[in-house]
Amino acid sequence: MRLRYITGRGGSATEGLSKYLETQATDFAALPVDASLLKPSIDEQITLVNDFCSTATHLVVNSYGAYLWLLSRIDASPSSTNVLMLSPVMGRAVDTEKMMSSRPPRLKGFESAIAEGRVNLPHNVAVYTGKEDQVCDSKTAAKQCERLGITDLHILENETHNLSHGVVAGLVRKALKTHSE
Repeated sequence: MRLRYITGRGGSATEGLSKYLETQATDFAALPVDASLLKPSIDEQITLVNDFCSTATHLVVNSYGAYLWLLSRIDASPSSTNVLMLSPVMGRAVDTEKMMSSRPPRLKGFESAIAEGRVNLPHNVAVYTGKEDQVCDSKTAAKQCERLGITDLHILENETHNLSHGVVAGLVRKALKTHSE
């Protein structure tokens, strides 16, 4: 099993979830979405993500790292990678209570690629997000999953953008066990 992990913004390749995932596979690598990844143009970021994922049999993507991975799947070659998406950024997020809005780059192009059927996802993609997630609004996740043909969507009660450690550990174990047989 070749397990690859793309962190969320500010994530680490050696701490947090990376540290746990490293114990789950002998062939593990993490791509942190940190200043060094975010410095190049968005096109270069997408190329780096695509190259990083090319050898994965199992992929875990988190938050903004999931969005970069989705962008890398536009007009991509078919893949049989098993993908676990945790609190993925999948579009615009609006928090009316805090009067905040966030819009990831290339959103218009991403939306067009979805509408045109140009986002080529593997067959085994599971999405888990918290019902109280302010960054990956559960309604946006449900809408985008439907448009992308992702049927394995789970909106977790009492969870926010930072899913509980125990929940994540259980999801990872389940995903790696289910798709390694």
